[in-house]
Amino acid sequence: MKTIKQLITVLALISLITSCTNNTTNTTNNDKRIYTLQDVQSGSVIAVKKVVLKAEPIRPHGNIGVSLGSGGHAGFYGAVDILTLGSLFGIKKKDKVMQEIIIRRSNGTLVAVTQPYSTSFKRGDRVRIIKRGNEARVIR
Repeated sequence: MKTIKQLITVLALISLITSCTNNTTNTTNNDKRIYTLQDVQSGSVIAVKKVVLKAEPIRPHGNIGVSLGSGGHAGFYGAVDILTLGSLFGIKKKDKVMQEIIIRRSNGTLVAVTQPYSTSFKRGDRVRIIKRGNEARVIR
């Protein structure tokens, strides 16, 4: 029991130390929006609808086994994933509340973008759609 407490303390300290490091000198391209071409289109909001994406249920999985050594020693071993442990302790995935925004682009075509609630949009708002590949977001 004492070694488990020590292990938890060491892991907590490592986590604290690594979270306090300053990463401002990192010049690698971690944010995929940097140095990429994004298509910007304008339009007006036709409709806004609340959409709830249901969280998938946590399905426990892992494996458990028993071994018997040649010297007559028996052992119990197993592996369980983190989501299974979370479900055992009552941690559940949450539903995501999103908004579906239908926009009439300047060329007359309609497009729908589903994104998290960050800004509330209403009918008639002039907006911009920023598109990169298959991803898009709506901004004012």
